[in-house]
Amino acid sequence: MEPSILTRILAAAPGVQDAGDARFTVEDGHRLTFYLGQPGQAMVLGDLASVSLHEGFVALEKREGGGTVFVALDHVHAVAARPPKGDGVQRTGFV
Repeated sequence: MEPSILTRILAAAPGVQDAGDARFTVEDGHRLTFYLGQPGQAMVLGDLASVSLHEGFVALEKREGGGTVFVALDHVHAVAARPPKGDGVQRTGFV
């Protein structure tokens, strides 16, 4: 994916804030998922806390100590942004 396209997608995504310096953060309760690879063979990487764009790659930081995944920009296939479920409070058990 082209860096300018990814930047526009993240700027338009609900619950995603531009933190400056090509870094975007995900608000609490919102869910941001990247689809990596090729159509029909994509790997899903969700539960992201922030995204940092760099020359030729993107750093995807997982929530709560989940680490950071570094991916070449040409491997980013799609991005999904979802608002909080219901009132945004996560509960144990079935939803």
